[in-house]
Amino acid sequence: MKIEDKILLNEIRKRNSKVFEALFRDYYPGLVRFAGKFVFDKTISEDIVQNFFAYLWESGRHLNVQTSIRSYFYQSIRNRCLNHLRDLKVKDKHNLLFLEASLSCDDQLFLQDDEIVDCIQQAIESLPKEMLDIFKLKYLKGLDIKEIANIKRISPNTIKTQLLRARKKLKRKLSESTSINFFL
Repeated sequence: MKIEDKILLNEIRKRNSKVFEALFRDYYPGLVRFAGKFVFDKTISEDIVQNFFAYLWESGRHLNVQTSIRSYFYQSIRNRCLNHLRDLKVKDKHNLLFLEASLSCDDQLFLQDDEIVDCIQQAIESLPKEMLDIFKLKYLKGLDIKEIANIKRISPNTIKTQLLRARKKLKRKLSESTSINFFL
């Protein structure tokens, strides 16, 4: 570790606000861009980086860095992005289970409500073609991200992004309908 990094690390441990502000100012834009390569969403990227700096400020006294400060920052952001994507996958599984349960339930009232079924079908069919194809492969055929990426010949991160955007569009479209809003 360079002497400059040792000095910076020592100042972080002392909670030197001027050093912390300088690090934030210097690293924030690059870390947000770096996070964006994983999560493909600027707002989420900004949240991840801001949460990292909040953690750094709160836990800086106990920081144990063996590499350079720069390497530590980027590795931390990478790990936080991967954790975010892992958590998204868990949410997806729960949402999928809920959707499957809702569609296969024996509740005659739900199954007979053509308005709900039509609304869901229209919302799904309104997705852009490529997004619709990916959505159907994931949720109707039950393929995992890697399988879809192989079929479509695009990166798994692109698949994740498309699925995230599809869910947002569907939620927005379906929330406009008061009868569907209850299920969301």
